[in-house]
Amino acid sequence: MEFEGTVHDGLIVPDDDANALPDGARVRCTIVADGKPKTFGERYAQFKGAIKDLAEDLADQHEHYRLGTPKR
Repeated sequence: MEFEGTVHDGLIVPDDDANALPDGARVRCTIVADGKPKTFGERYAQFKGAIKDLAEDLADQHEHYRLGTPKR
């Protein structure tokens, strides 16, 4: 059995027959995205610039900073 519905005040209301599901029925919901999904940059834009004061040579010397090995 499959239903489609809309969320109203935190409750999922079936589009067709609201009485088709008995009280206490277990259901599984799948979110259907409207339109195009967000890009990686759009999803994580809020974190841009969150880490500050990184070493300028971090990319070249990541083993030194991560593992404590001598710098190359």
